[in-house]
Amino acid sequence: MNMPETLKRFEEALEHRPGELVEARQNGKKVVGVFCCYTPLEIIHSLGLIPLKLGWGGDDELAEQGIEYITNIQCPYVRQTIGVFKEGKNPYAVNTDVITISAVCLQEYRMVEVLRYYFGKETLTLSVPKNYYLPEGKEFFEKEVEGFTAELEKIAGRKLDPDLLRASVDLYADIRNNTAEIYDYLALDYSPITWKQVITVIHAGFYLSPEKHLSLLKELNSELKTIQMSEKVRPINSVRLMISGSIIAPGNTKIIDVLEELGVTVVADDICSGQRTFAGFTVKEPTLAGLAEAYLDRIPCAAQLYPDQKTDKRLENIFRQIKDHRADGVLYHTLRFCDPYTFRVQENKELLDAKDIPFLQLHTDYGANDIGQLHTRIQAQMEIIKRRKKEVHHARSQKAV
Repeated sequence: MNMPETLKRFEEALEHRPGELVEARQNGKKVVGVFCCYTPLEIIHSLGLIPLKLGWGGDDELAEQGIEYITNIQCPYVRQTIGVFKEGKNPYAVNTDVITISAVCLQEYRMVEVLRYYFGKETLTLSVPKNYYLPEGKEFFEKEVEGFTAELEKIAGRKLDPDLLRASVDLYADIRNNTAEIYDYLALDYSPITWKQVITVIHAGFYLSPEKHLSLLKELNSELKTIQMSEKVRPINSVRLMISGSIIAPGNTKIIDVLEELGVTVVADDICSGQRTFAGFTVKEPTLAGLAEAYLDRIPCAAQLYPDQKTDKRLENIFRQIKDHRADGVLYHTLRFCDPYTFRVQENKELLDAKDIPFLQLHTDYGANDIGQLHTRIQAQMEIIKRRKKEVHHARSQKAV
C-alpha cells in the first residue's frame, strides 16, 4: 500500500514549524508546553498563547541523561523528556516559554519540578482530583480550571474572551472529529491507512498550530475517501491486535517496528497519545465550567482509579474498541516503572480472559537489548491467535454442513 500523499504534507509542515515558533516568539508570542491530556488546550489557544504538547520517547541515551536528575527507577518517558531539556537541542523544548501540567501521573509531576528547579522553566500546575467521579471532585476541578485560567491570563497579558473561547472549543472539536474519522478506517477489512500512520498524524498535532493541523486532517480525510472508492488497498492481515497500556510517545517506534516486521495489523488502541486524544470527549458548553466537565469526564487513564469495574470508562472503552474494530487480541504495553498501567495488568488480563480474548503484556523500556525477546513473544502470540481462528472457522464449517 502506498503512503497517502497528504502524509508528506504533514512532514513538510513539521519541517517548517520550528522556524514559525521562533518567529512568533520574536513577535511577542508565548509558547506553552503541555504535559498530560487533562490540560485544556482550548483555554491556552483562546488567550493567544501557542500550545505545544511535549514529551518524547524511544531514545535510550537521552533517557540515561535524565538519571542525573531523578533515579533510574523512574519511567524512561520521564527520564528521556528531562534528557531532552538537558541536551537543549530539541526545537520544541528550546522554544517553550511556560510549561503546564495536569498532575495525574506523579512521575510526570516530579519531572516538571525538575524542569523548574534545574532548568529555570516557568511552570503552572493544574491539580486533577482522584475522586473525579464524585460531585466534590468535579467542583474542585472546576475551581482549579478557573485558577489555571487566571494564571494563564497573567502570562498572556489579557483576559479570556468568551467569543474567542467558543471559537477555540469549536476548532478543537473539529480536530477531534476529523481524527476520529481517520481512525475509523482501521476498523475496515481494507484500510487505506495504517495505525502507525494514524499515530504519526495525531503526534503531528502536538506541534502544529491547531488551524494547520485541522486543515491537513481534512485534506487527509478527503484523500482517504478517494482511495477507498477508487483503489483496492492492502487487505488487513490475518492477525488484528489492539494496543493498550502506557504512553507511546513521539519517537518511540520500538513496539511498532517489531509488529510491522511480523506483519501484525494494529486496528485499535486506547493510549493517551493515540485514540484517547479524542475518544469520549464532548464539550457541552463553551465555558470554563463546560471545559472542566469535559476534561474530567473523558476516558480516564490508569492513574485515575475507579471503584466499580462495571462503570469504569477506561475498561468500557477497551472492550468497545475490541468489538468495533474486531480485534483478535490485546497487546498490553507497559513501560518499566510505569506503575499505574503495570498495576492494572492483572485486572485487564482477568477481564479479557473471562471473555476469551487473548492478552499479552510487553514490559519494556527504550533499550534495544530485548527486541529479540519481544519479537519471539509476539510471534508466539500470533501463532496462538491464528490457530484459534482456524479452529473457530473449522467449527463453523462443520456446523454449516
